[in-house]
Amino acid sequence: MSTESIAVESQVEVSPKSPGGESKRSIRITMRWKLLAAYATAFTVVFVFIALYVLQFSTQNAQTRLENELKTFATGGALGINAEQFVELITTVPPVVDESNPFGLGYPSSPLYADQARALYNLNNITGEALSYAYFKDPKDGLLYAAASSGFFLDPQIGYTYKVAISNTSSVETNQLMNEGLAQPTLQPAYTDAYGSWISAYVPILDKNGVAVGGLGVDYPITYVDEVKRDVLSRLLPILIAAYLILLGVVLLLSTTLVRPLKRLTAASARIADGEYDLDLSSFSGGRFPDEMYELAESFATMARKVGAREKSLSQEVQRLKVEIDQTRRAEAVREITENDSFADLARKAAEMRERMREDLGKE
Repeated sequence: MSTESIAVESQVEVSPKSPGGESKRSIRITMRWKLLAAYATAFTVVFVFIALYVLQFSTQNAQTRLENELKTFATGGALGINAEQFVELITTVPPVVDESNPFGLGYPSSPLYADQARALYNLNNITGEALSYAYFKDPKDGLLYAAASSGFFLDPQIGYTYKVAISNTSSVETNQLMNEGLAQPTLQPAYTDAYGSWISAYVPILDKNGVAVGGLGVDYPITYVDEVKRDVLSRLLPILIAAYLILLGVVLLLSTTLVRPLKRLTAASARIADGEYDLDLSSFSGGRFPDEMYELAESFATMARKVGAREKSLSQEVQRLKVEIDQTRRAEAVREITENDSFADLARKAAEMRERMREDLGKE
């Protein structure tokens, strides 16, 4: 069953019935929309890749910068801690029992603790969001314990309580990294615990002889990295979406321009199929830059001329054969008549009559 080529972009065509008796229905989609769909798919993959790459790169870059700055900040903060007072605090001030605390420990009222906590609190004020604390390793059991915390001056108080075991409140990885921080500046990449997501730096607290007497930990919330992500998305997405839509518009325009002569050539081929062989396909001329469409039009024109000439030749040959057939048929009819016995008898009688007529004329 033939279908008409119409100007709509897509339509449903009904094909002949299948052996089972049911009509098969197929979706007709023009080449323009197929090109647009193909390019849209390619653009989507490319733009998603670009967006993810830029987001990942920006986030990673921001996180790396934050980690480096945090390590530098912690190293400088450790230099501001009085190592002698720190040693005096952890060796002379006992832990405080606090029944309201899950770990049974609280904050001491010692001025030594307050001075250390104040130094850490002032360190926090530089960044505004960090949480600083000091810790040490007990030489008797080799475990890490908290010393002072900047959270002592916050409302409500947060952070490690005095001389609580670090292993009771932190993960094994954190405990290991804090141990390394007693020897050299150590960074803990982004992690999440019960109190949020953080990046932490651990650096040693050194006395005047350069011996580590404890460590300084600085936890910085990773909200900065999240803000960078949101900022990148808010700036990048509108640009990518605008570029995506512009490219799709350009592809639609180009596909329409490319498909238009093909549609015209399709219409011309339909006219050729109807027997119109003298079509003018000069509008497909490629000018100074002929392309495949021009070559296809030239092939169609050549084909039309040859088919037209062949059909004309066939028509003439058929006409000639028809004349020959008619002449043959007439000859056969005459032969059939002349070879008939009745015709022979009539011819004989006619001859006798002509002979008698001549004899009668001769007598007169």
